[in-house]
Amino acid sequence: MRVCGVYFVFVILLSACTNGVSHLDIALQQAKHNKAELEKVLKHFKHDSLKYRAACFLIENMPGKYSILPYDSLDRYKNFLKIIPQNDPISWDVRYSKIWHGFDSISKRQLAGFSKIEDIKVITGDYLIKNIEYSFKIWENGKIKDYCSFDEFCHYILPYRIDHEPLSDWREEGFQKFGHLLDSLMSPRELALRIIKLGGMRYNIGMTKYPYKQSYAEMLQTRWGTCDDMAAFLALSLRAIGIPASIDYVPAWANRSSSHCWNVVKDATGDFIEVGYGPEGKNEVVYKISKIYRKKYDIPLCDVTSEYAMPLSDLTFRVPSQKDKQLISLCTFNNYDWVPVALSKVMNGGVLFESVGRGILWGDNQIRTYLNEGKGIVFLAFISQKGRLNNKPIGFPVILLEDGTIKELCASTEKESIILCKYPYYGSNNAIIYDSNEICVDNEYELFYWNMKWISLGRKFAVDNKLHYDDVPKGALLWLKNHTQGKEERIFTYKDRKQVWW
Repeated sequence: MRVCGVYFVFVILLSACTNGVSHLDIALQQAKHNKAELEKVLKHFKHDSLKYRAACFLIENMPGKYSILPYDSLDRYKNFLKIIPQNDPISWDVRYSKIWHGFDSISKRQLAGFSKIEDIKVITGDYLIKNIEYSFKIWENGKIKDYCSFDEFCHYILPYRIDHEPLSDWREEGFQKFGHLLDSLMSPRELALRIIKLGGMRYNIGMTKYPYKQSYAEMLQTRWGTCDDMAAFLALSLRAIGIPASIDYVPAWANRSSSHCWNVVKDATGDFIEVGYGPEGKNEVVYKISKIYRKKYDIPLCDVTSEYAMPLSDLTFRVPSQKDKQLISLCTFNNYDWVPVALSKVMNGGVLFESVGRGILWGDNQIRTYLNEGKGIVFLAFISQKGRLNNKPIGFPVILLEDGTIKELCASTEKESIILCKYPYYGSNNAIIYDSNEICVDNEYELFYWNMKWISLGRKFAVDNKLHYDDVPKGALLWLKNHTQGKEERIFTYKDRKQVWW
């Protein structure tokens, strides 16, 4: 699968109160001129303790929730969405996707201009009241309540949004479309598979060029989307008929660029069951995973890595120069840069990252490997300030090997000469595809090694299908860039005269 999310955000929750002020009070203050609309909801449910708690849950966690909308109704992207081609058989290939070429043409004539509309400043009391009443009605009248607690209801049925889509009456639309499925005795997973079949959502790489989030009604109309869209559509459809559901999310693959997401539904057994858009609902995973998170209304990315039956380890780093509670980001490499996959706090001169993947998947999922790929995952920790990396790494990169052992990649003062080739990678059906990733004559390359930052070992034009570099530090993490063409820029080590890709 391709990129699922546009970016990854870590959320640090404060304690229940800050200086004696509750989250509810803080939310009402942030609403400003819209405060009366939120108070209208609280007043409406003041004599129903459970619904009042649900209203408080939505309102106190509303700061930070928003819609991404175009500036005006003449937006070309939006207008193209209304007439989007339905006959686009080659939806994975940018060369042939009609939707890709349509949005690409628009991008050359119009910059994507959008507004960030905060829920807390515009949401109406009537909308929230309707959402809460509808949610309780479907929860209390069905069998779901027998295995879905109130707390789980608040997280996986009650929320009025799943991402940054426009606010809409998706509950009614979803129930009208799929409510009849509840008449059959089907498990939540079977219901999910029926919705996938009846909903008709299909992946199209062209939708990655659509700069906004589709509304539920738009997805029902277009039937095309990214895997983000497809997961959002299924989660909203299930919640509309009272099935607790969410989205599990890999913020970054550990051995290539992009990310991944899939759906989970709470079964009568009490467990969350994964559901994908593959054959028979399979969630196909083919790359290395370091962390998995679940989207929740109050905790948008809740760590659920340990719920998946794959080998995990705890990673510890010494950071004696940092104060306790300083935030540290654990990162993997995404072909272009270090990207955060986990966040933790310094305590007693060290930082602990729990339940980190080693590069082995669960079940019958098989990793699609590169030639000469290493058995494990490379990690590097950075100091984090205000949710961003500050380019101050903590020590050297480490490899968490498949057997759980850890190897530090420290650039030695001892040097060696090496011979490099870019790497081929496995595409569909294990076919080897080069895609300008072999060494190409007359292309310009640059080799870097890591020593607290990327340090260049010089640029060279290739005169044959190999590159020769002298004075390369032994034991270092390396990165070869093609400045002329090519996309896949994986990090690697050099051992026994071979490149080992990570």
